Amino acid sequence: MKRTHVVHSASLLLLAGMASTTQAVPLAPQYAGTYLNGDGANSRWVQVAPDWQGTNNASQTGIWGLQDQSAVMNLQAGDAKVLRTLSQRVDQINFADQAYNTSWGSTWGAVPLAPLFSNAQGENQDNWASRFSGYLSITAPGDYNFGVLYDDGFRFSLIGAGGQTVSLEKDGLNPRDRLGFSENLQLASGLYAFQLDAYEHLEAGVIQLGWWTPGADLAVIPRENFFTSPVPEPSVPLLVLAGLALIGWRTLHRS
Repeated sequence: MKRTHVVHSASLLLLAGMASTTQAVPLAPQYAGTYLNGDGANSRWVQVAPDWQGTNNASQTGIWGLQDQSAVMNLQAGDAKVLRTLSQRVDQINFADQAYNTSWGSTWGAVPLAPLFSNAQGENQDNWASRFSGYLSITAPGDYNFGVLYDDGFRFSLIGAGGQTVSLEKDGLNPRDRLGFSENLQLASGLYAFQLDAYEHLEAGVIQLGWWTPGADLAVIPRENFFTSPVPEPSVPLLVLAGLALIGWRTLHRS
């Protein structure tokens, strides 16, 4: 049975970056084991025109919250109100627009430009939504926490065995902040499905997914811990070893 556990958000400006709790929330992986050398995460991007009519309020235009974000993600290229769409694999979840880097890069940290944009002077970089999905590999069991840097809002879901889900969100229009789970997550080695939805209305926009691993400081999650599909293809070294083993077995049985 699918169970959803919503862990309330908390500003992760805590000592050592980990939530101060006596007991972490246990979550088992969908695929147990050690998965290395990930290929990144799936991503989809949609930018709508400033006069796109949202779903929250008939008098509002543009993206104002998670309900609008969901509606925008269902739009397709060719829609009269869609300015740009893009689907591609990404190495990390760490993107912003130029307004964010200009105004906040020196204090919050500069972030790579979202692939929707070219950084051309005067380019419209407002009202964009993104969705990241795939599988997150945990290679060392222990207590983890996640920090989402956002502007304007987001929803992050981590899905374990049996569909058990922990989620974190910030709806509406908000100034940039980094939020995470108020309780740490006790994670075992294996693959966990995830989805991160994000959006920006006007001015600065950013979305970044980081984590606190056991005994370490906050870091942007690296490519090798993301997988685009649930069961990764064997790595080249493993294939070579398997081939050598097969050759050895055949040689042994021929002699």
